[in-house]
Amino acid sequence: MPSISKIHSILELLRENSKTGLTNKEISITLKIPQSTCYRILASLKEAGFIQHKPNDMAYILGFVHLRFAQALIQGMDENTVIDPYLEDLHQATGRTSVFTRLSGKHCVAMEVRGSVDTRISVGIGEIMPFHCSAAGKVILAFMPEKQREKLISRLDLDRKTPATICDRDLLRKNLITIREKGTSYNQGEVYQGINSMATPLFDLNNRVFGALVLVGTAPDLPLSTLQSYSGVFHNTGREITEALGGRYPGWIKDLK
Repeated sequence: MPSISKIHSILELLRENSKTGLTNKEISITLKIPQSTCYRILASLKEAGFIQHKPNDMAYILGFVHLRFAQALIQGMDENTVIDPYLEDLHQATGRTSVFTRLSGKHCVAMEVRGSVDTRISVGIGEIMPFHCSAAGKVILAFMPEKQREKLISRLDLDRKTPATICDRDLLRKNLITIREKGTSYNQGEVYQGINSMATPLFDLNNRVFGALVLVGTAPDLPLSTLQSYSGVFHNTGREITEALGGRYPGWIKDLK
């Protein structure tokens, strides 16, 4: 195993065991690296600040120097630059319109769009997605911290867009519980009649929902069954984007097929 591969494997192993740490012997056995070789690598990593010993313990843990690299990476990261190629892949994989929406203050806003809906209704950059009836708005609302969610629900204008729009706060809350459990939100003609959509959440470095990936199209083209068939693809993509931004996707979302 080349030295850089050994170093990478050791750091990854320590990341996976960040709470307990591991001794030189434990690392050596797990990675099948001779103890003498493992010790030399660990000594060099410790000298450079990449790892450290736990207080009063022989176990190694990650060092704080990683925070400097993480901070530099995050500061230089453009969110849209990260998401754009994933959004294009979703558009190519589904052949339908894919949208990245973002939580912006008190609104859910379309930030990037790939493809177009074959109808007089179009989804454009800057379009506001209603929290109470759009797939994107509902999935973001569902994954907000409870206090933030309740504060927003209490202030929402639950205006009726179509006969299918949910205009009752208690009914909306029940709907959000289901969305949070499944990790997926559906909109069947709730904003515009004849337009359906599905949304899955995105999480930031602090594991807070900040946006959503959306699939949108006409009802004949995207009935509920078709939307459901794409949920796994969107969740997997959402997980990849979340991890690329330093966050963690909820472990209870199971429909990653």
